[in-house]
Amino acid sequence: MIAPVAVGQMRFTLPGLAADARGVVSGREMAARFATLDRVVWFLRLLSAAGDLDACWSGMRLIPVRSPLGLREMLLLLPVPSTEAADLVARAARTAGGQAATGAGRHFVEYRDARASLGYDVAEVARGSGDFVFYLADQVVYFQAEGERSLVRLLLGLDLLRRPGGSSDALGDGGACYVTARRGLGARLCQYLCRVGVDARAAQCEPAAESAFGLHTGFWLFRIEDLPTRLCGLMSETPGLALYRPVTHGVAVAAGYRHPVNLAACRVLFPEDRLLLLAPRPTGATQLDPTPALADIADLLPVPVFSAGEPSALSARPAQAKRLDVPLRLVFAPEVRARAKAAYLSWSQVGWLRRLCQALPPSALRGHQVALLDDVVLVVASDELVALPFGKLLGQAAPGVLVPAGMRLAPALDPEALARALGTGENSLLVFVSANEAPLRIPAAAMQPLDRRILAEMTVEARSLAARSHPVAEREEAVEIEIDPLGPFPLWGLESKRK
Repeated sequence: MIAPVAVGQMRFTLPGLAADARGVVSGREMAARFATLDRVVWFLRLLSAAGDLDACWSGMRLIPVRSPLGLREMLLLLPVPSTEAADLVARAARTAGGQAATGAGRHFVEYRDARASLGYDVAEVARGSGDFVFYLADQVVYFQAEGERSLVRLLLGLDLLRRPGGSSDALGDGGACYVTARRGLGARLCQYLCRVGVDARAAQCEPAAESAFGLHTGFWLFRIEDLPTRLCGLMSETPGLALYRPVTHGVAVAAGYRHPVNLAACRVLFPEDRLLLLAPRPTGATQLDPTPALADIADLLPVPVFSAGEPSALSARPAQAKRLDVPLRLVFAPEVRARAKAAYLSWSQVGWLRRLCQALPPSALRGHQVALLDDVVLVVASDELVALPFGKLLGQAAPGVLVPAGMRLAPALDPEALARALGTGENSLLVFVSANEAPLRIPAAAMQPLDRRILAEMTVEARSLAARSHPVAEREEAVEIEIDPLGPFPLWGLESKRK
């Protein structure tokens, strides 16, 4: 009934078959045939662990069928985007004890195996009655569909499996979690979580009543972003509280349990605007449609009420201002290695300064400034004073504040703050000569460039320039120029002529 596909074959008898770039033949859909429902669950577990197959899960259909012999079987139809995905589906179906076929519509041929590495094709299309036709190696089987079952209801109806570690390792890897509390425990749990400093959001949920006589009780839903390990046992073992762990968007499983199927792989089956809480029996699955809007637990706590009386008038007067002044003084600081910024010279040392300026190159004096005071001379360098071996060296404690080398100002303040407090900077300099003398303020106008101030005044004699005329002597005799031919040997006989 079926024949292996030959290498390079491009035309096929069964409708819907096509070959990919490797020559492997497959249809737009895959059909997995199982005898019992437990094998279907087995197949779903294997397929969810195989990889990310969102395209297969989104279009998967579970159809109960009946064979011509009256036997009931289960048929899973799912689209396949590529032959690689079809190989995964076929491997999972055969491992679970079923058969895998490929095709489209109602016709499906057995998927490729070791006997036909490229796939199978049929000799002719069967014309019997049936909703689905399977072409096998030795027969053609017709199936009659008996409705369609919800795949989501099948997944939600499965019993949860207990983890080996129980609820002790429910949040071993951290992350968010959900906690449900009975109506009477919700407010107490809000107060407790606020007191221990846990970030959480909560809302009251009212399940939909199936009938007017049905009993239904509301509950509180908490979402905790990061539950401390010390509270995990309290949330999972306290009566009236239930701890859930999210496995995918919109689905959470009770702590200490796991679902038989990897729900994260089939997340496309669950709507994003709903929340499913899966718990072991007898609770089962709880669906919140839509997902409740959660509020911060601090906003859900009752606000204490105070007596609303007339406000009493209180007279207040400003307290007496107290001063907190610390005197600024110079202290020795041998551990501080300050760069010399200026030099304090007496007038007896000015002669040395004149000789030094005559010996130094122009680059050594560039940028230096000098202030001529009554008893001393202050020389200030632009960056660092390195060419002056005499005088009292001064370092810079703050912008515009000069202190002797080896000393510092106490208390130690920020240089910018100290300059603002003392009023120094571009307008003036403040020089601390010693710890026993008052500081000296020098205005910026008193500072002059050293390379200009060091020059002495020069006396220049003014002289007038008299215009003198030099007449050209006229020659009495005319000048005649005679040119003789050189000949072929013009230099011969030149030596004898010179003698």
